[in-house]
Amino acid sequence: MRFYDYNIDNFNLHVIKTARFKTVFYSVNVRFEDAKENEKYTSLLSRVLLQSSSRFDTLREINAFCASLYDPSYNIRVVDSGSQAILTLTASFANEKYTEEGMNRKCFEFLSEVLFEPKVINGAFDEEVFEVQKEKLLENYRTMKDRPQSYAGSRLSEEMQIRKYKVYSLDELISEIEKVDAKGLYEFYKKIMGEGSLDIFVCGDVDPLEIKNCLSKIIKFKGKRKEKIEHYVKQLSYNKEPKMVIEPASNAQSNLIVGCKLLDLTNFERDYVFVLYSWILGGGMNSLLSQTVREQNSLCYYIYAVRLSLFDSMRIYAGIDGDKFERTYKLIQKEMKRMEKGDFPLELFEGVKEIYYNSLIKIEDSQNDLVGSFTSEVFVYSDDINTRKKKMEKVTKEDVMNLAKKVHIDTVYLLKGER
Repeated sequence: MRFYDYNIDNFNLHVIKTARFKTVFYSVNVRFEDAKENEKYTSLLSRVLLQSSSRFDTLREINAFCASLYDPSYNIRVVDSGSQAILTLTASFANEKYTEEGMNRKCFEFLSEVLFEPKVINGAFDEEVFEVQKEKLLENYRTMKDRPQSYAGSRLSEEMQIRKYKVYSLDELISEIEKVDAKGLYEFYKKIMGEGSLDIFVCGDVDPLEIKNCLSKIIKFKGKRKEKIEHYVKQLSYNKEPKMVIEPASNAQSNLIVGCKLLDLTNFERDYVFVLYSWILGGGMNSLLSQTVREQNSLCYYIYAVRLSLFDSMRIYAGIDGDKFERTYKLIQKEMKRMEKGDFPLELFEGVKEIYYNSLIKIEDSQNDLVGSFTSEVFVYSDDINTRKKKMEKVTKEDVMNLAKKVHIDTVYLLKGER
């Protein structure tokens, strides 16, 4: 496996050459500044782009053409990446070595058209497609309360500010999306295509120079190539007395999320120590939270911790009965204090390290994971796989204890069900 980087006019091309797979993985990423006013556009944009193309009149025609390309699978979405948002197209298609000569180029052409050449009529996205996708998106948000865990996560984001701005409430977001029209969405699309930064990743058994020559002719992008973009959003303060938000719900089960901020992290702590901390605390059935809160005290249906490394924050999710909130919360606090004191088994510490090493090995078994790993190296300057293993080996129990002192509960949200 070898890695190649090319600077082509106004975009960067990254090729991972490997004979391990019979498919070609294609990832196109337009990075642009995360901002509150963009939120009403991003989810809608990805939906509209997937449903139309300047070359085809209907989705049925698109599907028929895909069949002639041996059915490449592809998706478009906007990914949250710290201070940046990323409009990304990911795709996988059969390598022409196993189909027909010239099929790789045809797939690159089609997939690039989907992202860079949408169907536009009189300076606006196709009105019919736009209205259908807008209503589907609005319906998704209007019914979010029917998905308690998603709703609780949305509400925590409102109450706990980890971005540089205060996010929309759910009702505010719905109201803002209702105001968006096909022309306004197209103007937003043109803005990010003109101001964003483009990186393309290709992984497979391919000739890097052929890919370079092919994509340099196909890609139509007017933005500017930027040498360095900062993704990390550092937390500067936290609520000394955690903010408590309890909201009633008609569900039987209650959803608890404990939001934590981490201050003054070093890069080593963020990339390595934080990984071990979150896994030891709430990363699986053997974690402290699972063993204490779920197994020993039978207080929850599930409990786990999730790192948001680009925001120096963490969430602890738990499904509980509403009347068990106080006991559950006190035990979460207790287990976090145990982490500060180093009161966790050395076997658990070594075990999560082993899980980490195994996860690195498995990266090479998946094109998606390979590209994801390489993308993090390019975008947030993560270490390569070999370096990650060596640095993780250096993490000590004392490192985890020191990091635990930097973890602060900021906001507690409970969507309290009724029994």
